[in-house]
Amino acid sequence: MKILRGCAIAAAVPVLLLGGLFALDSCTGPSGELTAQEAAGVWKGSGGGRVVFADDGTFTMSGIPRSAVEFSFIDSPPGQGNLSGRGEWNLRGDNDRSGTIELSFAAAGSFSDDSASTLLQVEKAGDRPKLYFDTNPDKEYGYTIRREAGEPLRIR
Repeated sequence: MKILRGCAIAAAVPVLLLGGLFALDSCTGPSGELTAQEAAGVWKGSGGGRVVFADDGTFTMSGIPRSAVEFSFIDSPPGQGNLSGRGEWNLRGDNDRSGTIELSFAAAGSFSDDSASTLLQVEKAGDRPKLYFDTNPDKEYGYTIRREAGEPLRIR
């Protein structure tokens, strides 16, 4: 009887460890990818931040805290408060689905030229998707935006 109980415990340990690893993996890191149709729409963050992704690949942005955005190859635009701007967006990668959206800014709003770009990461896909500006490698998520309540997913 002791041998059978010991074997059952020995067999259960790897199963529990694997289950724990899968559960831990689902709690950390981005948890999905979006298509362009799923990303299109109105997204809002705390403090009035707003990003609108149009079906034609353009976006507008307003009320996003300057500290929430890390730009590629340039410093943040000068000034205090929040950022506003517009430009083009696309899914990063070679697939129809991606966990990363690239924003390329036009010269408008807080941006004096078209040299700025930044990335948004998918924090959560599904019914209530969330995106975040990836600003700090020591912190898992940055400033988060969610699809506006009542805004349907555009799955085609």
